[in-house]
Amino acid sequence: NGRRKASSILTSFKSIFDHFNLPFVKQRSIQVLRWGVLLFFVVDVFQRSFMLDICYGPQKISPPLHQNGLSNYLLNGLDEGGIGLAITIMAVLVISLIGAILTSYKRTFTFIAFFAAANLVNSTYVLNSGGHHLMLIVLFFLGFINERETKAGNWSNALNKGAVLAIQIQVCMVYFVSALYKLLGDSWMEGSAIWHSLLLEEYSLPIMNQLIDESNFVFIFMTYFLLAFQLLFPILIWLRATRKWILILGLCIHAFIAIGLGLLDFGLAMIAAYAVFDESICFKLFRNRSC
Repeated sequence: NGRRKASSILTSFKSIFDHFNLPFVKQRSIQVLRWGVLLFFVVDVFQRSFMLDICYGPQKISPPLHQNGLSNYLLNGLDEGGIGLAITIMAVLVISLIGAILTSYKRTFTFIAFFAAANLVNSTYVLNSGGHHLMLIVLFFLGFINERETKAGNWSNALNKGAVLAIQIQVCMVYFVSALYKLLGDSWMEGSAIWHSLLLEEYSLPIMNQLIDESNFVFIFMTYFLLAFQLLFPILIWLRATRKWILILGLCIHAFIAIGLGLLDFGLAMIAAYAVFDESICFKLFRNRSC
């Protein structure tokens, strides 16, 4: 029995190594993801351009973090504000994201974009949504991917596969951790969470406010449905039979979050991140070790 277990463990490790040695085949998915990240930050920069004084002026709304060390210079360059510097970093961010799409220097341009985005986001933490932090994580792992380097058996190819898997796991963790916190909230367990959210004018459209009194049972159903979706997504996304449907449901949910609840940033971020699930690495790893 001991030998069989040891042999099984060695076989599993060999399967993993074999998988990362196979050619990278998610070029199209990564290209879609890059365009999605670009769209997110173009929209974000456009919004920030109307709030330069609030975000980066002398009396900016987010107090300085006063962090020390190397990270203060790399990730918090706008801690004390600076409208001119902020505009420069916005331009660098957009140009770098375009460079990562159009040139072969994808890792270099993506890491430049990551540091530019981190400086913008960290300096306005009061105004950020979860979408900003997700996009920063996606950008970081995208920095390890060059979808033009797909030759089997080299480190560049293995980095591509590992980074894609990291993004997939991160999206699953967003749902799982969010669902766990919702289970601790009374409004979610009572089925009134979405109803309460739509009562706030800042998080809903006028037409939604009109529907609240008429369709309370609809919002109760939506609350429980969203909770179930977040709990099941990290499982169903890896199954071939359910992956397509869970992604379609997710697109509808995040379109509602973006438009119905007014959280455009978060909705766009989650929809963009879905690109990495076009073809599941983990599913193929455990299915037939061919990717």
